[in-house]
Amino acid sequence: MMYACRISEIAGTSATVLGGKAYSLAKMIQAGLRVPDGLCIPIQVYQQYMSSTGLLDRIVVTLFRKRFEDMRWEEIWDVSLRVRNLFLVTPLPRDLHDALLEDITDTLSGKAVVVRSSAPGEDDTATSFAGLHDSFVNIVGPEAILEHVRLVWASLWSDRALLYRQEIGLDIQHSAMAVLVQEMAAGERSGIAFTQDPSDPSRGVVEAVHGLNQGLVDGSIEPDRWLIDRESGGVLSHHGAQRSQAVLPAAEGIQVAPLSDSESSQPPLNLEQVGHVFDKALELETLMNAPQDVEWTFQKEALFILQARPITRLNTDDQEDVRRWYLSLTRSFDNLKALRLRIEGERIPAMEQEANTWADFALSSLSDEALADEIERRLNREAYWEGIYKEDFIPFAHGMRLFGQFYNDLLRPADPYEFMDLLAGAELLSTRRNLLMKKLAETLREDPQLAKSIRSDVRAADEGAFGSLLEQLLAEFGDTSWGDARLAHDREAVVRLLLEMAKKAPDCDAGAHADKAEKIRRFLASVETDKRPFAADLLELGQASYRLRDNDNVYLGRIKGQVLNAI
Repeated sequence: MMYACRISEIAGTSATVLGGKAYSLAKMIQAGLRVPDGLCIPIQVYQQYMSSTGLLDRIVVTLFRKRFEDMRWEEIWDVSLRVRNLFLVTPLPRDLHDALLEDITDTLSGKAVVVRSSAPGEDDTATSFAGLHDSFVNIVGPEAILEHVRLVWASLWSDRALLYRQEIGLDIQHSAMAVLVQEMAAGERSGIAFTQDPSDPSRGVVEAVHGLNQGLVDGSIEPDRWLIDRESGGVLSHHGAQRSQAVLPAAEGIQVAPLSDSESSQPPLNLEQVGHVFDKALELETLMNAPQDVEWTFQKEALFILQARPITRLNTDDQEDVRRWYLSLTRSFDNLKALRLRIEGERIPAMEQEANTWADFALSSLSDEALADEIERRLNREAYWEGIYKEDFIPFAHGMRLFGQFYNDLLRPADPYEFMDLLAGAELLSTRRNLLMKKLAETLREDPQLAKSIRSDVRAADEGAFGSLLEQLLAEFGDTSWGDARLAHDREAVVRLLLEMAKKAPDCDAGAHADKAEKIRRFLASVETDKRPFAADLLELGQASYRLRDNDNVYLGRIKGQVLNAI
C-alpha cells in the first residue's frame, strides 16, 4: 500500500486517490510551474485508519442518532465537536504511524510545512470546498505533522463541511480525505487571483495582503483588490485596503503582527507584479481548461503557486449564499473579538432602544390605517433584526467552540464537553428569568394553601409577596415573545405553568459549578507560560459567547413581543 508519495512524482495518479488539490498541484509541477513540493497521503490511508480503529462506526452512531436534516445548527455544531474529539483521542495504529513517520522524516525532516485537505471532488466546477476543511500552517516535526493530519481528517466532519455536503447532496457517510503536507512558502506578499470575475466574465481579480494568506482567507485582514481586463491584461481599478496588520509565521503556527509604516503606506504589489500574478493565473486556466481561483505568494521576487481550483459553478445563487454562510459560522479569535465589540457596543443597545421605544408608543391612539402601517413597519424591522441575528449573533456562538477546541486540543479530555464547566455560570438573562420562575414555583410548593387559592381563582396570584414577585417577572420579561403572544399578555398561562412547576421536585443543582475556579486554575496552569494571556482572553471570549447564546434570544424576543403587541 502507498502511504505517502512526493507531489512531484504523482503525475498521472487518479484524483479519486489523491483528491482534487493534490492532483492539480502535480499537474502544475509537471507543467513547470513553481509549486512547493511535499507529500500527499492518499485516501486509502484515511480509510485504513478509520476501519482499523473502528472510528467510522463510532462516528456514524454519533452523527445519525437523529435524522441529519432535522438537526438544528447548534446540534450539528455539537455533533461535530464530539466527532473531532474522537479523532483527538484515537491515535494512529502503530504500523500506520511508523510507515507515515518514515516517509515524512525522509522527505520533510526539519522543514516547516502546511498540512491541508485534498478531498475527492473537493475542487471541481460543480462544487468547491474552499475554506470548509481545516488547514494548519508552520507545523514542524514529524510527530506534530501526524497530529495535524488527524485534525485535517477530522475537519471532514466539521459542522460547515457536513452542512455543505448535505446541501449539495453528497453522501456524508462515505466521504473520504487525502492530505497534503507541503513545504511552507513563507512569502512576504500573498493573495488570491480569479481569472474570471463571477460578477463580470470580462474581468479578472487579484487580491493581495502583506504576509501570509491566512488573514485574507479567514477575513481578518482586508486585501488590496485589482480588477483586470481579461483581454488586454490592463488594470481597470484598484481598491486600496486599510493596511495595519499581517499574518506572519510564529515560533509555533502563525501570529497577527502590526505592519511597519512603510508597509502600511504601500500596496502589497506594484502593477508589474499584479500583471505577473494574473498572467500565471491565466496559464493555469489554459492548463486546467477552466477559469481558476488561484492562491499564490511571493518569496522575494519568486512567485509560488500554492493551490488552484476551478471557479465554482453552483446551480443557483442560493446555494452559493448558503455556502458562504456556512463559512461565516467559523471565525478567528481576532474576528470574534471585533464581533463582540459590535454586538455589545452597537447591536444590543440598538435592539433594546427600539424595543423600549415601541413599548412606550401609544398604539391605542392610532387610527386603523395608521396602526396597519405601524404593524408593517415593525414587521420590516423584525426582519432586519433577524438578519442581524443571523449575520452577527449566530457566528459569535463560535467563541464557545473556539475555546472548546483549544481546551480539547490541550487536555484531550474523555468528555468533549468538559470545557463547558469553565463557561457555565455566566450571567444569562434567560437564567435570571428562569430563577425568578423557579422562586415563584418554590413559593407555591411551600404554601399549598396559596396554590389552592390560585387554582380556584387566578386573580389570587396578584396578591401579597407572590404577586409582587410575579409583577417583577413580568416587568423584566413581559415584553418577550412567548409562543404566539407576549409573556405579559398571557398572564394566566404563566401562572398555570408556575403551578405545574410547583408539582415537581426541586432541582438539586447546588454546587454543580462550585469547583469552576479550580478548573479554570488547572486549565491555565496547563498552558505554556507565554501563552497564558491568550488562553485567559480566549476563555473570557468563550464566556461572553456562552452568555450571549441565550441572551440574544431574549433581546430578539423583545422585538418580536412588541410586533405581537401591535398586531
